[in-house]
Amino acid sequence: MGSNSTQLSAATALTQLLAEYPGLPEAGWSIGSIIHDLQGHLYGGMPELAAYVDVLGGSVRAADETFELRGQRMRRHVLSTVWRDVPVQVAVALPVSVEAVAR
Repeated sequence: MGSNSTQLSAATALTQLLAEYPGLPEAGWSIGSIIHDLQGHLYGGMPELAAYVDVLGGSVRAADETFELRGQRMRRHVLSTVWRDVPVQVAVALPVSVEAVAR
């Protein structure tokens, strides 16, 4: 029951976040299967990630490595925080060329 209750806590936290802040930018969400955290993947850029920072607090870090997507160098930027006692990571991929603006 401990594992299910932990997943339930994460699901409840996500439901509360989306209900209390319906204006947050659209994201795809998942709950980790081992570490029952919330993982959000944003569709957009730094302004969308900043909206989550405004609500959740936390810190944003750029990944060390880059990857290629449709011929463009990209880097993930991840907000790490805690919401209602549940670890949360919200990520957005940005072109490397706009990193100076993102930092």
